[in-house]
Amino acid sequence: MCVPPMTTIICAYSIETNLGSFLGRLLDSKPNSGVRAHWHTLCSYSTMGRPLRVMQTMYPYHLVCRTNNRTFRFNKKQATRIVFKAITQGAEKYKILVHHALLMTNHYHVIATATEENIHRFMRYVNSRIAFRYNRTVGRTGHLWGDRYKSCIISTDEYYLACVRYIYRNPIRAKMVEDLEDFEDSSFQFWAFGKKVNMALTEDHLVIEWGDDEKRMRNYFKILVMDEGLWIPSEKMTRMGLKKQFFGSADFVQQMSRAYLDC
Repeated sequence: MCVPPMTTIICAYSIETNLGSFLGRLLDSKPNSGVRAHWHTLCSYSTMGRPLRVMQTMYPYHLVCRTNNRTFRFNKKQATRIVFKAITQGAEKYKILVHHALLMTNHYHVIATATEENIHRFMRYVNSRIAFRYNRTVGRTGHLWGDRYKSCIISTDEYYLACVRYIYRNPIRAKMVEDLEDFEDSSFQFWAFGKKVNMALTEDHLVIEWGDDEKRMRNYFKILVMDEGLWIPSEKMTRMGLKKQFFGSADFVQQMSRAYLDC
């Protein structure tokens, strides 16, 4: 199998593991050295283990990260400020456009667009800052996060709508609230109700479409998320789709797979 350019796909093994010394030797090595050959071997066979991270700037990502074994529960009073601050700082540092975010009791969701091929660095920074600050604040030790974060590239049509609706309805599915206006740890509070959230947000195409008409924009988000009878891809289909690398129509998935996973 052919391996796509390294500027497009980053080998998961190199990003998720502490390979600083190896990367240093890689950069200092000659093109035909054994170190570089080993790098290409890792990338070539990484599809047999963890999936490759696709780096691109054209479409938004859905990002989710869960706590260790999903059993650890955040103390929401301390966690919300820490998580939202880390996301904001990471977005500023790596020029990530954060459109939507939500914190649950043992995981968080982010929908964001990268302006450079660095979404992996953004997530690594965010998760490390959250872990350090939260553990220090509540006086705990040990790993905060479980498996590595999940990422899915989503198209900007009805599948994007389904993703936005899906993450914001999490508190209802989890029976945490009956009315989403009562769930404060979400950027839905800003887009739908105009309430302040302690996180820097960037307008997506759903917001830009309404121009300066904030009232209609907020009503749009309320209907998109809170209307029980809205017809877009179902929550079950969305949940299953977001577990994959690409979420969209069959044509979109095929197009992205050919562009980033095949030669």
